[in-house]
Amino acid sequence: MLNFLMLTAFAVLIFRVPFTGRYLTFSVAALLYVIVTTGMGLLISTFMNSQIAAIFGTALLTLIPAVQYSGMIDPVSSLEGAGALIGRIYPTTYFVTISRGAFSKALGFGDLASAFIPLLIAVPILLGACTLLLRKQAG
Repeated sequence: MLNFLMLTAFAVLIFRVPFTGRYLTFSVAALLYVIVTTGMGLLISTFMNSQIAAIFGTALLTLIPAVQYSGMIDPVSSLEGAGALIGRIYPTTYFVTISRGAFSKALGFGDLASAFIPLLIAVPILLGACTLLLRKQAG
């Protein structure tokens, strides 16, 4: 969340990007996204044997889909096949939608509810999957 605060401050204060929406909406979305991405990292780490492998695997398995299929480069609606499926289920897609809505379209919770719902659904699914897949460690 500290990175979120710093990046938002940079965007508004240094790069002079106007923030037209509600900051509370954007902050709640960022908190949900941080929880989801932490859950994704935890899920990936359940399959890895070392911390280095978990860091590398998480970077590889999250950065590429986040950039390619979330609508940052090409709209998700223009994707086809597996790319379209990844774009529809990947949490970054919905955070990008919320970010654009909050920054440049002055949208609030009501307007962005359809983007909040997938993030809210992803939290218990990821945490439940992590709980089920985490192996008991000898202790």
